[in-house]
Amino acid sequence: MKLAVAATHSVSELILSGFRSPTLKWEHKPDGSVVTPFDLESERRIRAFIEAEQAHPWPVLGEELGGDARGSRYHWIVDPIDGTLPFSRGLATFGTLLALEDTIARHAVVGVVNLPALGETYSAARGAGAWCGRERLKVAPTRALKDCIVSAPVERYPQMTARAAGPLPHLRCFADCYAHAMVARGSLDALAEFRLARWDIAASQVLIEEAGGTARIAAAATPGKWDLILGSPDAASAVAHLVDFPEPP
Repeated sequence: MKLAVAATHSVSELILSGFRSPTLKWEHKPDGSVVTPFDLESERRIRAFIEAEQAHPWPVLGEELGGDARGSRYHWIVDPIDGTLPFSRGLATFGTLLALEDTIARHAVVGVVNLPALGETYSAARGAGAWCGRERLKVAPTRALKDCIVSAPVERYPQMTARAAGPLPHLRCFADCYAHAMVARGSLDALAEFRLARWDIAASQVLIEEAGGTARIAAAATPGKWDLILGSPDAASAVAHLVDFPEPP
């Protein structure tokens, strides 16, 4: 966990040098998402940092530079800038995601969400809790659904909008890894997202679960993508019901 935190911190200054820069350049990738030179250089530096700090480094799978972890028990998963579109528009909800995943169990054992524009780093490891600096994190307490703040993209879940008028009056849409961190902190009770890649969810899964919450993941309609619900156990269950989320196996 300490190594993962240090690796994400190693690119914070670089990323912030491009944040709200009038000379920032970006382009669209084939899938329509946005990429900047800072995404690419940050991933290169994180890979180099991990390689330099480990005698026998595990392979790395990254959003920008790919990778192949076949045959390895563990691998690192990195998203150098999660929320590149907000980053390119001057919004502070972007961050760096880094996880160490057990490829057999198919879940992360270490996860870090670093929010450089906010100066906050969220980290977790299996059995070691979830943290923001020295602050131990815990998901939101059990609340009546009418008192919960839930984040969801309503265009994906129109049934939630239709059903939320009474039971869920505080429905919002917060962006990217910032929203995941706010669930771990307990500021958001739950969130629902869709069509996410593995690097979007690996770090958040261990972070939320170590903070006492629930992470529910299901295969999305898009091949290779995942739908996700994060939250306190009761809120996550209620949101799953509202959006007809598949039951866990």
